[in-house]
Amino acid sequence: MDYLKIINPMDYKVALYIRLSKEDEKPGESESVSNQRSILTRYAKEQNLAIVGEYIDDGFSGTTFDRPEFKKMIQDIENKKINMVITKDLSRLGRDYIKVGEYTEKYFPEHRVRYISILDGVDTGIDSSNNDITPFKSVFNDFYAKDISKKIKSVKNNKQDLGLFIGGKAPYGYKLSNIPNKIEIDENVKPIVERIFKEIKSGKSCRAVAIDLTLDGIPTPSQYAKSQGYKISKISKHWADSRIRDIVTNEVYIGNMVQGRMKKINYKSKKCVRIPKENWKVVEHTHKAIIDKETFIKAQQMLETRKQTRVKTHDYLLKGLVYCHECGKKMGCSPKGLAEGVVYYFRCSTYTSYARLKLCTSHSIRMDFVENIVISKIKDICNSYFDKTNIEYIAKQKLSESKKNNTYSKELKNTNLLLNKIKLEIDNIYEDKLRGVLSQDDFERIYNRKKEEKESLIKKINKLKNIMKSNNIDESQILNKIIKKYSNNNIINRALLIDLIDRIEIDCNKKIYIYFKFKSLNNN
Repeated sequence: MDYLKIINPMDYKVALYIRLSKEDEKPGESESVSNQRSILTRYAKEQNLAIVGEYIDDGFSGTTFDRPEFKKMIQDIENKKINMVITKDLSRLGRDYIKVGEYTEKYFPEHRVRYISILDGVDTGIDSSNNDITPFKSVFNDFYAKDISKKIKSVKNNKQDLGLFIGGKAPYGYKLSNIPNKIEIDENVKPIVERIFKEIKSGKSCRAVAIDLTLDGIPTPSQYAKSQGYKISKISKHWADSRIRDIVTNEVYIGNMVQGRMKKINYKSKKCVRIPKENWKVVEHTHKAIIDKETFIKAQQMLETRKQTRVKTHDYLLKGLVYCHECGKKMGCSPKGLAEGVVYYFRCSTYTSYARLKLCTSHSIRMDFVENIVISKIKDICNSYFDKTNIEYIAKQKLSESKKNNTYSKELKNTNLLLNKIKLEIDNIYEDKLRGVLSQDDFERIYNRKKEEKESLIKKINKLKNIMKSNNIDESQILNKIIKKYSNNNIINRALLIDLIDRIEIDCNKKIYIYFKFKSLNNN
C-alpha cells in the first residue's frame, strides 16, 4: 500500500496503539495483535519514524476508554513523551463515536499530537478529504459495536432461558462447576447457608442473624470471595441484615436458577439497573439444592410476619436532621413510658442495632429537649437578623460586597481576554511550525513560554472566581428571603428548619451541635 510521505519524521516521537476487542480474544497474544503490530511497524519503518512505545490493550472492548495501556499512553502524551499516535484503523482507537471524536477533533490537536489511522487514510497533520469523513467512519464503528452487543445479549438470553449460569461468580454457597455454565454446591460455606435458613425459620430477625455471624467470626460473602481469588471492589467486614434477606429470599438455594435481576443501561455503560421481580428469569431444578422447599417457604413466611408487625415511624419536627456526633449515622426516635406519659428519645441507631459489636457508644437524649434548644436558637437568629441596626449593617455589607465583585468581575473579563489571545498565539506558532516557518527548537522555546503564560492566567481566573464566590451575595439574598418568611408569621415550623439547618449532631455527653446551610449563621 502507498502512503503519503511524512516530510519531517525526526520531529515526531511515535506511539503505536494496538487494541483487540473481547469478542476477538484468543488465548495468549492473539494473531490479530501480531497483525496490527506488523502493519504499524512496517509503516513506521517506511516513514523513518522513531517509535518510543507500543501500547497494547488485548481483550478490551472499543466501547470503553477505561483501558490500562490507553490510559498509560495518554499519561505519556501529558508528559510530552509522545506527539504522534498511529493505529491500524479508527476502530482500534475506539468504537464510541463521541469519545473518538473528542480525541481526534479536540484532545490530540490541543496537545499537539498528530494522529494517523493507516487503513482509513486519516492523518490530522495534513489537510485531507479523508479527515472530513472521519466522524462518519466512527459512527459506523459504533453501529458495529452496538450490533455485536445485541448478538451477545441474544446468546446470553438464550442461555438464561435454558437455565444455564452465565455469571462470572456463583452465588454464595455455590461455586462454578467444571461443566460450562453449571454451578455446584460449595461444601466450605454450605453449613453457613443452612444455619441462616434454620435461624430465620426459628423466628430470628435478619439483623440478629447478621450480628451472630459477625460475632462468630464467619467471613462475609465478599471476604470469602476474595479468599477464593475473586477481585472484589468493596469488602464488607460485618454481615448486614440486607445480605441475610437476599440469601433467604433467593430460590437458587432450592435448586432453581434465578438470573436477569439486573441489566446494563446500554452497551456503552457499565451502570446496571434493577429489574422487577416478576421479570426475573427463573428455571426450576437446574442444580442441587442446599435447602429443602418446606424450609424455604417457612423462612419466607417468618420474614413476612416480621414485616407486617413493624410499627409506623413516628413523625416529628426534626425528622431526618439529627445525627450521632460519634459515628456520623442518623439517630432514631423511639418512645419510652414515664410517669408524665410517653416521652420520645433520640438514640444512636448504630448502637441500638449493633450494641454487641460495640461500633458506637450508648447515648440518648429527650426529643423535646433538643427541639426546644433548636427552636430557641432559630428564634434568636431570626430576631437578631431583623434587628434595626443589623438591617443597616447588612445593607452596607451587601453594598461593599457588590462593589468588590464589580471590580473582580472587570478583572476577570480582562484576564479571559488575555487568555484567549495567548491561545490564539499558540495556534499560530503551531501553524508556523507545520509550514516550516519555525524550527523545532524555536517552536518548543516559544511554545513553552506561551504555555507558562497560559497556565498563569488560568490560575488567576480560578482565584478570581473563588474570591467572588466567597463573597456570596446570593447566599445573603436567599437567607434574607427565608427569614423574612418567618418574620411574617413568627412560627418555627419544619419547612423553616429544612431551609436553614444542614444537620444536628449529638455527642455522648449530650452536647448539641447545630450546622446551618449558610456559612454566616455557623459563626453565630
